[in-house]
Amino acid sequence: MLLALFIPARAPAAAFDRIEGAIVKLYVVKQRANPQMPWLSYPPSQVTGSGFVIAGRKLLTNAHVVSDAKFIEVQRDADPRRYPARVEFIGHDCDLAMLVVDSPDFFHDTTTLKIASSLPPLAAEVAAIGFPAGGDRLSVTRGIVSRIDYGGYAHSGADQHLVLQVDAAINPGNSGGPILYGGKVAALAFQGMMAAENIGYGIPVPVLKHFLADVADGKYDGYPELGAETVNTRNPAIRKSLGIPVDITGGCVVSRLDAFGAAAGSLKPGDVLLTIDGYAIGDDGSILIGNRPVVFQELVERRQWGDKVAFSLLRGGSRRSIEVTLRNPFDPFTFRYEYDTPPRYCVYAGLVFAPLTREYMRTVSRNASRANDLQLSYYMQFAKEDGLYRDRSEFIVLIRRLPHSMNTHLDPFVNGIVDNINGRIPTGVDDLACQLRAAAHGFHRLEFAGMEAPMILDAAAAADTDPSIRGQYGIPPAEMEGRR
Repeated sequence: MLLALFIPARAPAAAFDRIEGAIVKLYVVKQRANPQMPWLSYPPSQVTGSGFVIAGRKLLTNAHVVSDAKFIEVQRDADPRRYPARVEFIGHDCDLAMLVVDSPDFFHDTTTLKIASSLPPLAAEVAAIGFPAGGDRLSVTRGIVSRIDYGGYAHSGADQHLVLQVDAAINPGNSGGPILYGGKVAALAFQGMMAAENIGYGIPVPVLKHFLADVADGKYDGYPELGAETVNTRNPAIRKSLGIPVDITGGCVVSRLDAFGAAAGSLKPGDVLLTIDGYAIGDDGSILIGNRPVVFQELVERRQWGDKVAFSLLRGGSRRSIEVTLRNPFDPFTFRYEYDTPPRYCVYAGLVFAPLTREYMRTVSRNASRANDLQLSYYMQFAKEDGLYRDRSEFIVLIRRLPHSMNTHLDPFVNGIVDNINGRIPTGVDDLACQLRAAAHGFHRLEFAGMEAPMILDAAAAADTDPSIRGQYGIPPAEMEGRR
């Protein structure tokens, strides 16, 4: 569950008034699709969050506060009026969003907050301002910076970036509020640790600045992905086997490359990375930035789409210099949570097909017991490592059987992954729909991964019964699939 957080100690009243004038409360109406019945949506839900005014009459908040929003209003403290707002840019990979308020009246007497130039030191006293649950007025929570480290961003479920850990009480509703140090924004509150008391996390300065620099050209590209997994070389036997000279004390070795990452085609497994843009890489994969040890990927994190990073490395015992152009290609096999887009699906003769997604897998994992269920988990974790993604743009799953005499015998195939239809691999769910609705020689033959017996459908009978099954279960016509 996403929560949130945290003005340094004893700020003068005038300074606090300036800060107070920049904080806003968000009222958001959301609506999500049902991953098990994608033609339906869950009932709308209402959430609140926090945000703050930055230069240019923009508001900064969390992506998780405004994702899947149908309606957004913002309100300043001690002002009864609410103003409609809209999302201008949203970064689901870094859980940040920029909003605009079209009414000029909203900005009367507002102030702006500045982003700090650097991270606060450990043990620095910080504070978060926002609108947590339990009241309608502005709240301040104090704490100290207890850790600065890499951590998972729960909103996407797949991304890791720098996080600022604070030991302070956190309450729902503060998400998107500023964590301040020296009167400037050191981080933006975004999530808490439910299993621990007084531990919360903020999105720190480097991530905030990356997002703001990214959207400066009018669109959000997202974080570039190097796609290189590494292991440390502390073990003397590993260093000897890699041919690392005794006069080199650092370096980490590339263990695997993501086919969708920027490093594919430039780096190779077995490469020993010695430096990145002149920063020495330790045997644990760390570099020093401002006397603070961080993983070397942090330098990549601070770059934008199209930037380059230079590595010096050992390959086969020989020194090399390699430049990698950073990019962020579409990758359907990372399985991030998806937002702000209608689900894609295909219903045919009461059989519901949809892409394998993290949203759907979450519903399956609650009751996973069959071989098909476990296979879905395997595909999500090892699709890239085992080359299962080749020749297709996504994995298509039979997520549900809507009972009808036409399909009564097909339950064993539910949660199976479609391998091919009539001998042809469907590249995606839209391609699958076209194949199923195309004329066949009497029967459709669907083969599923890991199953010896195929599914056989009488093509004419399936086509004839499809409209009546749709009507029976209130499913939109085929041409409306994927639209809401």
